[in-house]
Amino acid sequence: MKAEINGIQMGFEIIGETGLPIVLIHGFGLNRSIWKAMAENYLSAHTVILPDLRGHGESQVTKGAYSMEVLAEDLSKLLDFLNCDKAVICGHSMGGYVTLAFAEKFPERFSGLGLITTHAAADSEAKQKDRHQMVEAIRENGTVVLAESLAPKLTKDESIRRQSHQILAGTDTDGIIGALMGMAERPSRMDLFPKIEVPVLVVAGKEDQIIDVDMARQMANSLPQGRFLLIKDAGHMPMIEAPKALGEGLEWLLSKVKLDKG
Repeated sequence: MKAEINGIQMGFEIIGETGLPIVLIHGFGLNRSIWKAMAENYLSAHTVILPDLRGHGESQVTKGAYSMEVLAEDLSKLLDFLNCDKAVICGHSMGGYVTLAFAEKFPERFSGLGLITTHAAADSEAKQKDRHQMVEAIRENGTVVLAESLAPKLTKDESIRRQSHQILAGTDTDGIIGALMGMAERPSRMDLFPKIEVPVLVVAGKEDQIIDVDMARQMANSLPQGRFLLIKDAGHMPMIEAPKALGEGLEWLLSKVKLDKG
């Protein structure tokens, strides 16, 4: 399905039609397909909304930087389109950056949060430099450069590496560049954590080569209603590497939200 929102055509799908609405946001260079099997197998008792972020999957590509705030606005407009006032918002990797931007910009629109193999810090100068160098490399040689660099870091599972490589290499060049530029510009949102008064699940993969487990644990400890979930058999892609463990974690989050709502 597609929706005309915030000046773009946004691709999305919905799994299930009852229960609490939950939005699952994919990471950088990927698309909503990474969530589908887990959502169908472990969350189908709920209304699961799977969007493609701007410039990714079936969503329209625009030129220029994709700030995390703009991507959050896209999601808010999608919720408007779906007549959904409030949802549990969960993001993977860059999707976590979008989730935190959403939490800051639309505090009345979420009943719970999921932060999955992600963090809340801004880029260091060195990381910003790396992103800008990747932008230039992609402009010269295409998105296969990113796929060759990033896919091996996402997981140790060879089949998931191949799947991720295919998605990354197939994502539009301007979409990848827009996301890289937006991530490089994003601020730290650690100061937001004490203000988040809803249940939050922070998920880390024990074998993650990108996100430090201790950083994730610290985030959970900074949240008034934070819960830390370490998935032992996962790296950066727990929705594919360990779908049952992540699905059960998200089911806990939804049950906690339901209890809090009475």
